[in-house]
This record gives sequence, C-alpha cells and structure tokens, in this order.
Amino acid sequence: MRVGLLVANGLVLGGIAWMAAFGGMEVRATEILPHGSHASVAAVAELDQLEARAGLSPDAATVAALAGAYLDREQPGLATAVIEKAPLAVRERPEVAQAYARALFHRGRAREALAVAREASDLCGESACPAWLVVKTARQVAFFEQVVAAGIDDPQAHPAETRAAYERSAHEVRLVAMR
Repeated sequence: MRVGLLVANGLVLGGIAWMAAFGGMEVRATEILPHGSHASVAAVAELDQLEARAGLSPDAATVAALAGAYLDREQPGLATAVIEKAPLAVRERPEVAQAYARALFHRGRAREALAVAREASDLCGESACPAWLVVKTARQVAFFEQVVAAGIDDPQAHPAETRAAYERSAHEVRLVAMR
C-alpha cells in the first residue's frame, strides 16, 4: 500500500512538472504584419476597412487603394493577389494597372512590370486620366525601361544599380503644364 501511494504521488508530481513545463504553450496564427512593425492600431484598422470595402465592392478605387496599402507595408504578394482576383473591368483601369506594375516590380518581375506600366500609360492616352496618373505612369515607364535596359530583374538583389536606373529615368521625363 505504501509503495502504491509513493508511485501515485510520483505520478502526480510528474504530471504537475509536465504541465508547468509544457502547459503554457498555445498555438496562434502568424500575423501578416510583424509584431514590431511600424503599423499602428489606426493603420491596421484602416487596412481592415480597405479590405472590407474591396471585398464587398471591388471597384477600381478600392482595389488600387488596398493594393497600395499592401505595397506601402512591403507586401507585394498580397497586392498582386488582390489585383489578380479583381474583376477584369477593374484590372483594366489605369490606376489598378499602375499599382499592379509596381507590385510586379517589387516581386522581382521587372520585365512584366514594364509591360503592364506601358499598358497603363496607353490606357491613359485613350481615356481621360487625372494629371497625377498620367505623370505617374510616364515616370514609371521611364524607370522600368532603365531597369530592364540595365538587366536588373530583382531590385532588392541590385539596390545600387536600381538607384542608378532611377536617377537616369528622372532625367528622361519632362512634362510641361499648360493652361
């Protein structure tokens, strides 16, 4: 009987030790944004609102805004996914095509980014685009042309060469404002 109590006490103490050592572990989903990121509570709430709006009514403005928010948070894969899941009519809008070109570039697909940027620029030539979009697409095309001409596929692998391509492209685009 005494041996049985000692074995039972040993098992109870062993179980308590096991629970203390391994009982505090819990499985959690990984966060999209790292815990130490620059994202504030307001920025995360704004991103949640953009995601909800783009999910409910995926028009060009909401898709472009959500893709831009992902790109600003260095998530080009999510930006690409949002645009590729959007309806065809939305993907063909110049502001969405411009964001798509940016996302492709940040994913290391410079040649595809150049082709999409040229399409966005052509779309602005065919329809009435706001002046900021005309300028942005023209600058983007000039930059991507310099990147591709320099043989850069992934800008993160060649930051100095990418910076030099940017500086060369800044000298190419000249716009004149007329009233």
